[in-house]
Amino acid sequence: MPPIDELTRIEPVYLGRLEKQGVFTTGILLEVSETPTRRQTLADHVGASILEVLTWRDEALMLNLAAFGPNEHVLLMQAGFPGLESILEVDEASFKTRVQRAAGVLKTDAPTDLTLTGWWEQARTLETPAERESAPEMDVAGAVLRLLLGAAVGAGGAAITAALVPSGPPGWQTAVVFALMAITGFIGRLVARGFAGFVGLVTVGFILIAILLGQTVLIALPDTFLWQSVGLSFPLGIGAGLPGLLIGWLVGWIVGRRMRATAPQPAGSPAS
Repeated sequence: MPPIDELTRIEPVYLGRLEKQGVFTTGILLEVSETPTRRQTLADHVGASILEVLTWRDEALMLNLAAFGPNEHVLLMQAGFPGLESILEVDEASFKTRVQRAAGVLKTDAPTDLTLTGWWEQARTLETPAERESAPEMDVAGAVLRLLLGAAVGAGGAAITAALVPSGPPGWQTAVVFALMAITGFIGRLVARGFAGFVGLVTVGFILIAILLGQTVLIALPDTFLWQSVGLSFPLGIGAGLPGLLIGWLVGWIVGRRMRATAPQPAGSPAS
């Protein structure tokens, strides 16, 4: 099986991450990305997107055609076939014509007619367009669960923040609300990842913090020659709680991605 560094559509940063997962050849890559669940797991472990994993898989499938080597790879790339999917999109006659024309441009011998027929037919046995289109299937139950988890964290954080907010100076109140809601956002991102978790966290957290801390605070600004007796006036929940929640979620997102990208995993674990 060809090594994964022969893939031209993969960024170098992912090669090292794949090797840490025990993925050294295109054959192993195809195995650990065989199903939608395995593709999602692999994407999470290397910090990539599902679309990127599908792109690697598409080219890896082409590299595993019979009697296919580096020279043939260059030839098909020149013919406009970067992966298996592009072969599936044309009929046999068009495929042969484009490959033969590319061989003329590269001034090399074209594969035999029998070889080209074999590649075209084999492509249709490896993977079909219908299978690829169904790969990014949505996990509805998982999305609902993450939505509810995010909502629960947002509600709990807002309630705790409202209970702990001090009665001291406005500036101190603002700092405490911001810090507590930032912690809420951070926990929410780690507990309920994805867009559904974010929606549940922000929607419920924002509504509750706005209701529970709806009083307006005024932070006085130092007098200068440009203004006198001016201050910042804003609703405490919206002005301090919502920004804290969003920043905490963003920090959790960054930390989560770095942890998944750098954490060592046993060989073959993405396929489990």
